[in-house]
Amino acid sequence: MAILSLQSSVVRGHVGNAAARPILHRLGFEVWAIDTVTFSNHPGHGAFTGRAHDPEIIADLIDGLTADLDRCDAVLSGYLGRAGTGPVVLDAVAAVKRARPDALYCCDPVIGDNGASYVSEGLPEFFRDHGVPAADIVTPNVFEAEWLTGIAIDSMERAHAAARALRSRGPGLVVVTGVRHDMESVTLALDGDVAWIVATPVLDMASHGAGDAFTALFLGFYLSSRDAPDALSRAASGLHAILRRTLELGGGGDLRLIPALDDAVAPTQQFKARRFS
Repeated sequence: MAILSLQSSVVRGHVGNAAARPILHRLGFEVWAIDTVTFSNHPGHGAFTGRAHDPEIIADLIDGLTADLDRCDAVLSGYLGRAGTGPVVLDAVAAVKRARPDALYCCDPVIGDNGASYVSEGLPEFFRDHGVPAADIVTPNVFEAEWLTGIAIDSMERAHAAARALRSRGPGLVVVTGVRHDMESVTLALDGDVAWIVATPVLDMASHGAGDAFTALFLGFYLSSRDAPDALSRAASGLHAILRRTLELGGGGDLRLIPALDDAVAPTQQFKARRFS
């Protein structure tokens, strides 16, 4: 099984493709990774070098895969770098679906987090108006779900309402991550008309790439099982294992993904999803 992954990458650390590739490889998938940006490290560290790649270069790389697109089971997109890359991603999705009609498009609508946007002008609107409607699966965090729907998420009921609003635009499966409830981080998955939630303990740490790691885990597990609550449980448990291992090894902002890979794909501590509605 192959996944075309279009998102950022870093030389040091594990965000974007640098998180998705090892996770999906460990789950048994072939990953066709095309980097939308290449940075020396996550910009959250302050100083960094690198650049966003021209949409034309990304399109050219995708064109080179045309003969093999019938082997592609899913397209995964994340941080796009430039607004002009958005249409290139949707062209890739359309090409994959022509070659493989049952392929899925998983859109992580990366806009920002913690109340602030950190993407180029035009990208939030691209996700709202084009990316989300084209997707089969969307995985926004709370801030992104709020921006995309205009619904302030201050409870699980409001998270459910935002997920319903997103689903009404096209995706069959909506996953809203990072809903804070008491001392837990709750993730809600709306699969058709049925919502599921899973809660994990909040760990006090910076974690660049946590959303990218979760989306890769969720997509990998979902492609293998086509079972949303199972994928939700396993992805949340796997991410918690990565975060716990990162904290044990001193934190520092970057995920300690490689030492945590075995536990990420087969976590010893399981957090079970339960039906919300």
